[in-house]
Amino acid sequence: FGSRVSAQGARAVVWGGQLQDSDRPFGFAMEIARRPLGSLLAAALGLALLARAWGPGRGFCTAPHGCARPGVTTPPQLRASATQPLAEHGSVSRGASAALGGSVAAGLVVTLVAASLSRRSAAVGRCSGLIARRAVTDEADLSMSALMSKYASDIKAMRAGAADILDGQDDEWLLRFAIEHKGDVSAAVKNLQEVIQWRKRAGKNIVESAAKAVEQAMAGGKWDNAPVLSAAPNSAAISKYLTASQIVLVTLPSGDLCSCIRASAIDDKAMMDEVSTDQLIEFFIYAREVNSIVADKRSRASGKLVRLLAANDLTGVSKFPDDRFQKALTESSKQATTLYPGLAGPTVILNLPGIVRLLVSFLTPLFPGAVQSRIKFARGPMSYLKDLSDALQEPTRSQFVTDLEAVLSA
Repeated sequence: FGSRVSAQGARAVVWGGQLQDSDRPFGFAMEIARRPLGSLLAAALGLALLARAWGPGRGFCTAPHGCARPGVTTPPQLRASATQPLAEHGSVSRGASAALGGSVAAGLVVTLVAASLSRRSAAVGRCSGLIARRAVTDEADLSMSALMSKYASDIKAMRAGAADILDGQDDEWLLRFAIEHKGDVSAAVKNLQEVIQWRKRAGKNIVESAAKAVEQAMAGGKWDNAPVLSAAPNSAAISKYLTASQIVLVTLPSGDLCSCIRASAIDDKAMMDEVSTDQLIEFFIYAREVNSIVADKRSRASGKLVRLLAANDLTGVSKFPDDRFQKALTESSKQATTLYPGLAGPTVILNLPGIVRLLVSFLTPLFPGAVQSRIKFARGPMSYLKDLSDALQEPTRSQFVTDLEAVLSA
């Protein structure tokens, strides 16, 4: 939660987080690391990680609290200029409110060590399919009318191929499957069968709980997050570790949802000592279901297909994530790729160390076009963001979402 949305004239706070799939940095890291220039970037990222781990007074970093250099503000020339005002503003209380993250946490750490991970053939094999996956990012025009016209024949073919399992789903619901599979009707129908089967069987409790919680949250005319949080699987334990200081969800001026995670602030070991991997996976999938419901409501109300974006804040990253935590993130992301097609937007990498930002500025134009459209690097630091929860309070919120928009449009 932490983002206000407009649906049927109501303002709401969205609860849940990003479980990135096709555009997550994990998959791109593997692809990039297989390329010579990508290996150079991966090596630079690895050196940056070493520099942060080296700590103050050990030759690399002399700031009192590491390399974050408290008090240093973003130079005006490096900050994005405001292109449009923030449409809506949301707020949550610290500690009590959090947007739940997905594979972005695993992605930002894996990006830093892509060169070494790429040597593990099994890991590469598991991720290779993600590179071929498409995201909503590939669409130049996100208006619902244009997309419905573009994919009309695919939707019609999907209806014919899945007539025996469809149960009142409208064309707008089928649209995301068409976008995900782009002309491959047989793959879209197979995906449709998997999703409907999951929603009626294994995922029935999650689907029904999320739908009821969202309805209750919006019943009073403005968002009440209490029923959404109380319905979340295993939230009593998990919400202690995923607060607004670790993960937030903001609304961009474009209307898209963007989940931002600062993985270095998550005590993943303590969390995984308290909950199982399966419990965390269930929690993340519930979060994605809530996000999906809100994104669809907003799409129908605004006439523009709403995406779910991810932002990885690398501030303070100095260690690998707990293996159990990374497993939960990876598995939940894998499931979300299948269960929520056509929802993912691009991923943004924030607050890279200075030398890495310099290398990225040179190397990014050499990346494949598909990679450039799905992963974006902020060219300047966002040092005004001391605590991630600051992104939910004005005036920092407006500055943060404006900078995100500038990075996405670059």
